[in-house]
Amino acid sequence: MRVHFRQAGSPRRHHRPGFESLEARDVPSTTPIAAHSALPGHAADTTLTPIATSSAPSAQAAEAPLAQTVTTKSRTGQTPFPDPVVIANSINLIYGPNSLTPRTPTPAEVKRETFVARYVGTYTVGTPRFSDRSVTIHAYSKTGGSNQFLKGKLQIVLFPPANPDAQPTPGNPYANQVTGIASLFTQNYLQSGGLLILDLNATPAPGSDPSALPTHLNWTYDSFSSAGPYTGPTLDFFQGAGVVDIHYIPDPHPNRGTLGSGHFIASFQGAINTNQIISAISKVYN
Repeated sequence: MRVHFRQAGSPRRHHRPGFESLEARDVPSTTPIAAHSALPGHAADTTLTPIATSSAPSAQAAEAPLAQTVTTKSRTGQTPFPDPVVIANSINLIYGPNSLTPRTPTPAEVKRETFVARYVGTYTVGTPRFSDRSVTIHAYSKTGGSNQFLKGKLQIVLFPPANPDAQPTPGNPYANQVTGIASLFTQNYLQSGGLLILDLNATPAPGSDPSALPTHLNWTYDSFSSAGPYTGPTLDFFQGAGVVDIHYIPDPHPNRGTLGSGHFIASFQGAINTNQIISAISKVYN
């Protein structure tokens, strides 16, 4: 469309719109993109795959690619997530013969209590707080989520022992163990105030390197420190146990002022018996 003039030099109010024909054109065409899919006969499995870099990335620049790097692989030869063996062991710790509440949960209850979460973030290694610790490890993530809440943040602090061969004493029962805390902040309905606290511990193999980063730890549900839907008011609603596996991707050049830094992928799985009074996903009561 263009403007037609009745006569040269005519005032602007005499301008009027008009139509003109278009030249003949071919119909646009595109080349279809082949969609990536699993091989026939194999179930698709999404797993996080770290990106190898030749230079030290910044925390914000590297965190997003790590979270978005999802590859499709066959389940053949791979441990499923969550691992049914881990879930069964967690249920046995909560309800087995040696537990505080020995009983048999129904399959529906086992499914309700199953807890999984996965986060991608950054970590730093600093000096120890006490003489019986080797280092202090801080980890932080805002990329991840869980099957019990849609999104959230994660903070972890770990205290590996200075001497994995130390003998526990009444004054220091964790002298030879890795101790720590994981705080999972739920963020769904207007910052609902949900807080899930997990107490972490692991026993390194005798003779292991005290400076080695712990990769496999046990966790127990700390209902008395948790908040929101994870508050446990009675005996029936404060049990929880499982494991967390942490994969570290160290920076080629650690951050200044640290003993080490990098990115991590933390995978939680286990069972938590929440009270189910408050939903971690919506504002309404269950």
